[in-house]
Amino acid sequence: MSTKQVQDAFTLGVKDAEAAIAKGPGESLEDLIHYHAMKKTGNPAIMKHTYGSFIEAKQNGEFSQYDIHSDPYMAKYTMMQK
Repeated sequence: MSTKQVQDAFTLGVKDAEAAIAKGPGESLEDLIHYHAMKKTGNPAIMKHTYGSFIEAKQNGEFSQYDIHSDPYMAKYTMMQK
């Protein structure tokens, strides 16, 4: 990735996190992490979704529950690595 791509991804993550915080307790940080993990790894199932449509699809059962500790890509970013 180029420096600009990394910065753009970081900026998008910050915007999404700020939006999730502004929505309050009804918003799931787990869903936000799940969405960005799928985007970062290039999962084809997420390519047609925005964050909003992803949340709707997840509520409709299109995506399973997410466990950051079971995701080899994201587990390295946690304090409790398996």
